Amino acid sequence: MRDELELMDLEGQSLSALAPRERILKTASDLFYRFSIHSVGVDRIIAESGVAKMTFYKHFPSKADLIATYLRHKSVVWFQMLATPTERSGLSPLERVLAIFDALDEPFRAPSFRGCPFVKGLAEFGPDANSPDVQAAIAAYFNGLHEFVASLIEPLALSKPEKAVVQILSLIQGSIVIAQTTRDPAIAETNREAARLLLAR
Repeated sequence: MRDELELMDLEGQSLSALAPRERILKTASDLFYRFSIHSVGVDRIIAESGVAKMTFYKHFPSKADLIATYLRHKSVVWFQMLATPTERSGLSPLERVLAIFDALDEPFRAPSFRGCPFVKGLAEFGPDANSPDVQAAIAAYFNGLHEFVASLIEPLALSKPEKAVVQILSLIQGSIVIAQTTRDPAIAETNREAARLLLAR
């Protein structure tokens, strides 16, 4: 059963309006995404969230526990962002796949965009890291993304659906990396067209 905190939309809420555990997660989420996980210490999160150290450790016994919760929360946020345009009524199966790239357009244009939190997490918590909960949260996101794309590809009845899934995943992640490095939001539309051509074949 998912933690209710992970399911909450904290993105647009004022820090002062949140309960202590929510304030900690929102503060950590903002800092981890902007500066990287390893570079942000617990003391900074405590100071910027305005909670006591005892309160922090009451809700999150370790930084690793907070990181795993942050990544699971981001997973909910990102999947909602990606899925919402694909659920519009009247779309053909092909248009549902292409709608993923429509979903990427808005975050690419936001000044706060800093890339994919899960790719960044993967870079910081690779196979040699001794952080099973964090690694599990990262793996769960990528597995979920694969299943999500596969579910959209299936109605197309392609001869090699798994190959198409990997290609679309590559276009999604490639779009995110290029948008982060170039700050060019047009990459979402460019790769939408690439996906359309690929699937139309």
